[in-house]
Amino acid sequence: MHNYKAHKPIMFGLLLFVLMVLLVQPASAGSDAGVSQEQFSMLTMLVGVIFWAIMFAIIFFMQSGFMLLEAGSVRSKTAAHIGAKVMIQIGIGIIVFFFVGFAIKGFAWPVAYILPYSATLADGSSWSGVLANLPGDAITGAVGWALSSTSALPWTFMATPDMYIWAFLGSLVFMLTSLAIPGTVFSERMTLKGHVLFVIVYAALIYPVLAWLIWGGLAGSPLIDPNSGILQTVNSIFTPAVDSELGQKLIEYGMVADATGKHFYAPLTDYAGSMIHILGGIVGLIGAWYLGPRIGKFIDGRAQAIPGHNIPLAVFGALLLAFCFFAFNGGSAIANYFSGPLGEGAGVRGLYIADYIFSDLWWVVIVTTMSMAGGVVGSMLGSSVLKLKPDPLVIANGMLAGLVAICAGTGFVHPVYGLVIGLVAGFQFPLVLRFVEETLKIDDAIGTIPCHTMSGIVGVLMAGIWGQLFWWGIIPMDWVHPGGSMIGGSFIPTIGIQIIGILILLIWAIPIGLAAFWVIDRLVGARVSKQDELCGLDIAEHGVTAYPEFNSKQTDTCPKTVEFDSEEA
Repeated sequence: MHNYKAHKPIMFGLLLFVLMVLLVQPASAGSDAGVSQEQFSMLTMLVGVIFWAIMFAIIFFMQSGFMLLEAGSVRSKTAAHIGAKVMIQIGIGIIVFFFVGFAIKGFAWPVAYILPYSATLADGSSWSGVLANLPGDAITGAVGWALSSTSALPWTFMATPDMYIWAFLGSLVFMLTSLAIPGTVFSERMTLKGHVLFVIVYAALIYPVLAWLIWGGLAGSPLIDPNSGILQTVNSIFTPAVDSELGQKLIEYGMVADATGKHFYAPLTDYAGSMIHILGGIVGLIGAWYLGPRIGKFIDGRAQAIPGHNIPLAVFGALLLAFCFFAFNGGSAIANYFSGPLGEGAGVRGLYIADYIFSDLWWVVIVTTMSMAGGVVGSMLGSSVLKLKPDPLVIANGMLAGLVAICAGTGFVHPVYGLVIGLVAGFQFPLVLRFVEETLKIDDAIGTIPCHTMSGIVGVLMAGIWGQLFWWGIIPMDWVHPGGSMIGGSFIPTIGIQIIGILILLIWAIPIGLAAFWVIDRLVGARVSKQDELCGLDIAEHGVTAYPEFNSKQTDTCPKTVEFDSEEA
């Protein structure tokens, strides 16, 4: 009997390929072949939804990489706890983000109900009023606020048009990625109850506010909104005048003016999320400082190595994360497409969804690959400067550092520049890790601060430097990828707006992080007891061990685990 199930993946792939090929042609051409604009739009949506579903699933799988990397990098007595912690983050994080976080990230809830706002609608008319009552189709031609969902209850925003359902899923997997980062800094030290409260605060408040500032949501943040005085001031300093000779060349290339019409629109640009890595690392840094180092980390003021129990496991986790980063970055190509008019192309080039897949996706993947390679080599160079042998965990984290750094500019920087970004990010890893431990006296359990915080900062700033070279006409224009994912190539940042973005992130993350840990400590206690830490959180928090065959003998300071009769087993 013929096995049709075995051919299902092949048939699915062929169907997806045919759909994408059909979408290469504009709607007008399709109409000659009997395809209406409505049918074309439906095909566009189908390809986008399939692509998104695959990308989101792979991004979600980053949780496995985080778990393996952290578990392998810490002592065996806490390895099982790491697995439980990651699953708890997923479960509670999803619920909290569904009911509260997404409304803040995407719709400025509850500020939208008291914030006055003015806008120019799609028909050219002016509108002013409370932000929550903003009519649909008002923000950059995209699907706007759904009037039917303007309830004061945050979870009702899930009743908005279907694309917001997909926006929720995309925002969710990015939030979970950022949420996985802080706990890796203060690993082996926080109580399970305290971590549960931390997850709630992070998913409901810390991440959503920062994500709104980066990517705008309803009405856009002051770092993105074309009508923002902050952005217009920065544009006037860091971009040329529209009526200048260089300005006219930029107009021909596809750049657009800001709301003043005098200078160019160059908003804060984080293509795939370097800043959410910075946020996670900064909050983790605050947590590690508040909780203090692990017992035995510092002796007579000098940092001591606390080796991880399973280096191959940690390296496999890093490689798994590297694989998922291609979806983390590549998925943004389609996500950014849907920020423009659905099924009608976007920007001055009138690109369609297949153009994003066939043009932007390959660019993003190549740039990401080059930066990853640069991170590996850079970490080895940094280790050699410190007279250190090439540690596998340092190399693995250097690889991840290159991937974190390239997120900000992967959609528009040149592949060779992507390699440079990776080299810088990887090079700083061992140097910054030593600085954090020996100068700041902070116990970063697995090297998260240099891997995520500093690498993210490197990526955001170097994306701004590349954009600045473009705006000043120092590099050839065709060295900057003018893909449709930037809505006609207009989303290229200046160094000024990138610096401001990082400063605002720090202004938000540091005080809110301090407040969160202080409140958690007062409510349930943040730091585990000395006995629990020495015993290991596997037994102290869960009553199990990750490796019962090797940990059957309990010390006098640890409670006994359940013992099984060998004959019955």
